[in-house]
Amino acid sequence: MKRSIFSFVALLVVAMMLLAACAPAATPPPAPANVEPTQAPVQATEAPTEAPKEAVTLRMLVRPDEGNNVADYAAKFEQETGIKVAVDFVSWADISNKTLTTLAAGGGGYDIVFMPSADAPKLAAGGWFEPINDVMPDSERANWLESVVNFYTFNGDLLAMPWYSGGAHMAYNKDVLAAAGVDPATILTWADFMNACKAIKETKAAEFCFSPSAKHPGDFYYNSGTMIFSQGGQFFDADGAPVFQNGTAALDTFTMLADGVKNGYFDKAGAAMDDYETLIEFGTGKTAFLLDSTWAATQANRNKDLSTIVDKVGYILVPGTAEVRSNAFLYAGGLGLLKTSEHKEEAKQYLAFQTSEAAQKDHAINGANMPTRVALFNNADIIAAWPGFADLAAQLGYGDFVPAVPWLDEFRTSEATAVQEVMAGTKTPEEAVQWLVAEADRIRKQ
Repeated sequence: MKRSIFSFVALLVVAMMLLAACAPAATPPPAPANVEPTQAPVQATEAPTEAPKEAVTLRMLVRPDEGNNVADYAAKFEQETGIKVAVDFVSWADISNKTLTTLAAGGGGYDIVFMPSADAPKLAAGGWFEPINDVMPDSERANWLESVVNFYTFNGDLLAMPWYSGGAHMAYNKDVLAAAGVDPATILTWADFMNACKAIKETKAAEFCFSPSAKHPGDFYYNSGTMIFSQGGQFFDADGAPVFQNGTAALDTFTMLADGVKNGYFDKAGAAMDDYETLIEFGTGKTAFLLDSTWAATQANRNKDLSTIVDKVGYILVPGTAEVRSNAFLYAGGLGLLKTSEHKEEAKQYLAFQTSEAAQKDHAINGANMPTRVALFNNADIIAAWPGFADLAAQLGYGDFVPAVPWLDEFRTSEATAVQEVMAGTKTPEEAVQWLVAEADRIRKQ
């Protein structure tokens, strides 16, 4: 019985083993279904980098660099901002023509162009300059010389930042006047001036009293132009018609020039000299008086390379008449922004920098250019470094800018010719005045 049970159990185990071998393999549970994300997966990317800014180079056209002011401050501007200023300096003899031809041809790629006061009306009329009122807001205008700011404002828009100012001045050789027994404080009128010239000749204190420069149209400031103006003369009416023939100032001026040469008071050679050459002549002690620019009058007293009478020069107001204490033609230099500039904002930065108080202070001390910022006229450093600064600055209170007619250069050329012919004796003073009236009418009607 036990054997039968054992046999049965053995058969059952074998059967179960056979069934297990024949059964299909168990399938794993299905993988969970893919669930699409609600947002796209973030891809790892490199941090964005800004493209390097292209270096900006401003281009400027300007007159000679007196006192190295432009070169110094262009370099400082680049150091502070990274903006380079490439400067083309042009001689005084060529600056007007170079500027006009460049602007007429499209601007020559310049951003900033020098605007001398003598050319400002015609340059403004050309429509080439961008208004820069934002560089000098109304709230700051009181900090600048009103006459200069107004001069560079056209139809309500400031077209040039006032860079420097100056004018015609009368300098004298202290030793010569002392030797002639002339007290400079007594020279108030042109009649007083001629009396001083007579004393200088009679005492032989100097070879000549005065040398009027008449070589170039620009000498209008330091010859007949200021002489006529200082005697109360006006040149043109509101329409540009000549009026200088209506009073006596023009005729008196040409008569004084003719008499000065005839009497040996004035150096006849001045007709072929420019204002730099008369400075050199004055600096040798050959003449007693010099009618010249702020820069030239200063060099006579400071620059040993140009003058042998350093520290021996004094200044008086340009003589006038019994009715007019003094008058002289003033000048100024402005820096304007061209409409064609591709870097207007950078150029405005530079304009503010070059006309800043620090830059103007250095321009005054090293370049002998009067400032346009009012506060600098009382600056102790300028006064200490510039002998005669207060006397020269006083002349700016007795003067005005040249007539604002766009054809002034042509008229000044004719005026220089008239002076030369009067000094040479080929025209009488009366003929010179009449000829100039005809020239003025011809030029303005072209």
